[in-house]
Amino acid sequence: MLWTMIRKEWVNNLLELRFLVCATLCIFLAVVSVFVLRADLTAKRADFNTNREIYRKQVEEYDGYSDLQRQGIRVDRPPQNFQVLFYGMEKTLDRTAVISGDYLPGFEGDLNTNPVVLMFPVADLLFVVGVVLSLLAFFISYDAVAGERESGTLKLLLSYSVPRDIVILAKWIGGYLSLALPFLAAMGLSALIVGLSGGVHFTAQDWEAFLISGLVSLLLIAVMFSIGLFVSVRARRSSTAILSLLAVWVLLALVVPNGGPFVAEIFAPVPDVGAVERQIAERIKAASDEFRSMFRGNRRRMRNMSQEDRAAFFQEVQQKRAKLRRTVNEASEEVISDFEQRLRRQIDVARTLTRLSPVASYAYANTDIGETGVRHQRNLVNGLRTYQRDFARYVEEKIEAEGGGGDGFFGGSQDGEYNIEDMPVFAHRAEELAGRLASRTTDVLLLVVFSVLFFMGAFISFLRTDIT
Repeated sequence: MLWTMIRKEWVNNLLELRFLVCATLCIFLAVVSVFVLRADLTAKRADFNTNREIYRKQVEEYDGYSDLQRQGIRVDRPPQNFQVLFYGMEKTLDRTAVISGDYLPGFEGDLNTNPVVLMFPVADLLFVVGVVLSLLAFFISYDAVAGERESGTLKLLLSYSVPRDIVILAKWIGGYLSLALPFLAAMGLSALIVGLSGGVHFTAQDWEAFLISGLVSLLLIAVMFSIGLFVSVRARRSSTAILSLLAVWVLLALVVPNGGPFVAEIFAPVPDVGAVERQIAERIKAASDEFRSMFRGNRRRMRNMSQEDRAAFFQEVQQKRAKLRRTVNEASEEVISDFEQRLRRQIDVARTLTRLSPVASYAYANTDIGETGVRHQRNLVNGLRTYQRDFARYVEEKIEAEGGGGDGFFGGSQDGEYNIEDMPVFAHRAEELAGRLASRTTDVLLLVVFSVLFFMGAFISFLRTDIT
């Protein structure tokens, strides 16, 4: 009996025009988004490889290691394979960092990128599932009970010896399978496009993440359909149900995910970048003034200095500069560390607030699983700082090996050979999938809890509801 009713619900949904239109739209959007984002990834990877060679050649043209220490080398953000599915923070314009012997590195904006892309949401699978399929779930479920109650079909059905629990269970399973079908078709076509594409090279771990993200997506679909079924059971009319669900959809898909960060700024404010830079400048002002005054006071006397006095002066300048660099780095690390702690607190508040929406939990889970989310951004910046320390150590060792750098401090030539073949290269290593999953356990569990709670709400309400 249960299977017969499930099949009835499933076939009825598949034959409805609203389902066919929405399902076709979902599949079409998914395929188009993968094609577009695949082209975007290919272009970014080509730019990344080209820029890496350009940056290397620029460094090779420096006069010596002191120039290398001051001017540093530029590093681009490595493109992520998973952006073809979940674009996440890959949309940011901050794609280039300067690594030098001084200062903490951070990504800077790419002025060559069209800023218009930031004005509109990216139609990736995150958008297709979180916005389009969630709306389709409401379109299918809003009259699953309310519509049959209005038409009298439900009363006629229950006049036979059909238990109520079988009826509501069949409606949930049949409706959910209907929603899962276009999603699985979209995922299958996306996997086919990625697998046949020469510009996207998924590793075994990427395919594992792909499967897990698909399961998380099915969880969100279950949550949204359970919410729709619950409202349909509670509403007396199908028109009331659809209006209520549209309001719920706007709240869960748009208001809560987008409004949470703004509310978090009120409860956990973070200073702007200008305030942070001014605070660092105030901390290093005394050391900077001392260094500049020493340089200006001795620059004219250098013409009359003997070779030994000039070598001693350069040695003193190097020591003062090293002291200034330590002061700058210490002040920067302290101020930026405080800034980042406050920023993490704001992010935690925003996540806590936005997790009231299952769509937000879904976005957090799948972007971090695919390494296009906030966690990847934090790991990437930490990797940059580790590389900066290796780079600074390398340059200092080279300068010391050359006897302190000589006139190279002022950008001139140095004694000895300038060779950077052994210079460390920045290479971001992907986080293991197990670590990414562990970090998003809370969001996945929230989706499970939401799904169970709303299904049980619909189930119990249907058992107790008045059919007339």
